[in-house]
Amino acid sequence: MRILIFTEVFSPDVCGVSSYVDVLKKGLENLSHTVLIVTSSTNVKKAYYDKGVIICPAKKVNNKYGHECKKTDDPNVLKFLCNFKPDVVHIHTDTKIGYMGLEVGDIAKAEIVYTIHDYYLDRFANENKFLWMIKTIFEKRHFIDMLDTADVVTSSCIRADIFIKRAKRKNKIHIVPCGVDNKLFDYRKFDKRNIKNIREKYHLSNTSTVAVFAGNLSVEKNIEFALSSFSKYIKKEDNIQFLIVGDGTETEYLKNICQRLDINNMVSFAGTVLNTDMPEIYSACDIYVCSYDDGLMSMSFGEAMSCGLPVLIKEDKEKIAYEMIQDGVNGFVYKNEEEFANYLKMFSSLEPKKVNHIKSIVRNTISTDSCTEMAKTYLNIYENAKIAKEKKKK
Repeated sequence: MRILIFTEVFSPDVCGVSSYVDVLKKGLENLSHTVLIVTSSTNVKKAYYDKGVIICPAKKVNNKYGHECKKTDDPNVLKFLCNFKPDVVHIHTDTKIGYMGLEVGDIAKAEIVYTIHDYYLDRFANENKFLWMIKTIFEKRHFIDMLDTADVVTSSCIRADIFIKRAKRKNKIHIVPCGVDNKLFDYRKFDKRNIKNIREKYHLSNTSTVAVFAGNLSVEKNIEFALSSFSKYIKKEDNIQFLIVGDGTETEYLKNICQRLDINNMVSFAGTVLNTDMPEIYSACDIYVCSYDDGLMSMSFGEAMSCGLPVLIKEDKEKIAYEMIQDGVNGFVYKNEEEFANYLKMFSSLEPKKVNHIKSIVRNTISTDSCTEMAKTYLNIYENAKIAKEKKKK
């Protein structure tokens, strides 16, 4: 099968969407299918092809990713993509690259699969109310366009069904759990020297317990919650530090919060890093933290857990957290800022032998071949898309 994937962001960008697509690509290719990625970058001036990826020029904009494709009607790119003769067009964004996917799918008469990774209300930070309302109207239209055009809609989490209902649509959603490249994300590959170097690079003490978050620093991640907890309940003598990896619309805002709350000595910002550096970064940390209220399941959960990190996650009303996190086994579920801090302090007090035992348990909760499992699930979905497309014709 020939699969054409459209995503506004891709490796080396560190965010859940790029990781999700990267794992899917590896899994499909492991099963001998042909995959072509179409993405965008502000670092290129002209579209070019490199190792199964077409990279289109992008401009900086104030959206979730910080950029979007400049031109979706480049005749040379469209000709190249149509000559690829895709059986399936798989779209992972409702930004401009996603619309290019719709156009190519229509020209090539290919099945269209749309995967929901976020929701239009999550896109904008630090906007005044009027601008937020105007932008949200357009973003909702884009989201609906994808839902109305796709033959099949998927997501990593059932919560996406709530997003569909808010958009007043009735698409059935197919759930595909996030896969992880277990060979790449393995803490056992890195020795104490690697860990020491990473900690020194990001100004982390070799003796402290390090909590880490990795991903796009956007408003829905609610990282402000974690920072507030640090300022109220964690003291210098607790010897706990927080490493925030990634960049986004909230970066400067979060740095200003750290300054205002006087917690700069406990919080480090790594900024944008290569995706290939993430296994080593996770392995230099001790626990993964997440503080969003109603996002979808994160790729970084699985990656961190594959590196042996238990996950500290906020309880949600739909209990989505329990799909992946077994409270007290491979992670901890908290309800408020105080519980968040208490779990960190509890974990920090554990003996090294106990921490190593927990690492082993956490890693064993991740499937050893989830890349291939994810790809196999999508291959079945691609077949379902073909059936759905035929029904639409009738």
